[in-house]
Order: sequence, then C-alpha cells, then structure tokens
Amino acid sequence: MIWVVKLGGSQCNDARLATWLDMLEDCGKGKVVIVPGGGPYADAVRAQQQRWSFSDAVAHRMALLAMDQFALQLNGMNPQLVLTPTHASIVTALANNRLALWLPSAMLLAAADIAATWDISSDSLAAWLARTLQAERLVLVKSCTIPLDATIDELVRCEIIDRGFTNMTSAAPFRIQIVSVSDIDQVCRDLAHF
Repeated sequence: MIWVVKLGGSQCNDARLATWLDMLEDCGKGKVVIVPGGGPYADAVRAQQQRWSFSDAVAHRMALLAMDQFALQLNGMNPQLVLTPTHASIVTALANNRLALWLPSAMLLAAADIAATWDISSDSLAAWLARTLQAERLVLVKSCTIPLDATIDELVRCEIIDRGFTNMTSAAPFRIQIVSVSDIDQVCRDLAHF
C-alpha cells in the first residue's frame, strides 16, 4: 500500500513546507513517496528557454533536474527522508519503514512514454510514478485553495493542474486527491487510517 504525495515547488518558500515534511515523516513512514515539484528551479528553466529559444527536449531535461534540486532542498530540510532515484530504491526505503523522497530525473529520462513538453509537469509525473508503483493514492498538494467538488478538467482549465494530467490519469487505478497546502490535518488523518 503506497501513497504518492506531490509537494508543489510553489511551496518552496512557504513556512508550512517544514510542517508537511514533519507530518509525512511522522505519519507516512513505510507508505509514502514524496514527489518534488520544480518550483523556482523550473521557473528558471522556463525563463532561460524564453531568452535563448532552446528546444523543449532540452528544457524537459533541465526541468527534471529542477525537480531533483527541489528534492535535494527537501532532503536538506529533513535528512530523515531517503533520496530514491530508482524503483528499487523506493521499494527498499518503504520496506525499511522509511519515507521515500523521489529523485526523479534518472527514471524519467529513461522513460520513453514521457513527452518532452511543458504540458507535462510534476503533477503528471507524480501520476506516472503512482501508476508505475501501483500506488493506492495520489495526493497533489497545491499552494492555492482548491474549490470544493472541482473536477480535474476544471482544475486543468484553471491551470491549477497541468494539461497532461487528464491523459496521464485516464482509467487510473489509484484514488486522486488534490488538496491545499493548508489541508495538512486532513491528509494526516487520512494517512493515519491507511
């Protein structure tokens, strides 16, 4: 039983980020894999691509490294998180009752089914990992307020979720939960009953 929890890179400077890491460390050992967003690191890639007009393929590789950078930041904030660059290392961390922190670039650069486009962001990549791991649940933690009863299509239209997410989660065998960064107590309660 695995949960994939994506912490958006937009929370990079949010004071609640440390609280999320502590809560996941307390409640998620042995069952949670954290997926880092790209945040300001990916924003820098977008800015440089606009400035220098390099290809989406190059930008995609750089954006994956931006996710790695945020993972390293999260690990620096909480060294108890186990950096996991491979499927095997994720399984091992969870089997050892640890909290896995995905270092995504190696797995994603080797994945032929990931399009090199800005339509695929860390939201869709978290869904890809959830499918790969046969996870029970995917939780996307967002900086904004999530409207009650909003559909995924509505969240895509509002640009809260990336455009590739709908295709990536088509017929998903896992539950999808999209929450605000302020919904930490709800996620903690859900994890406690998992």
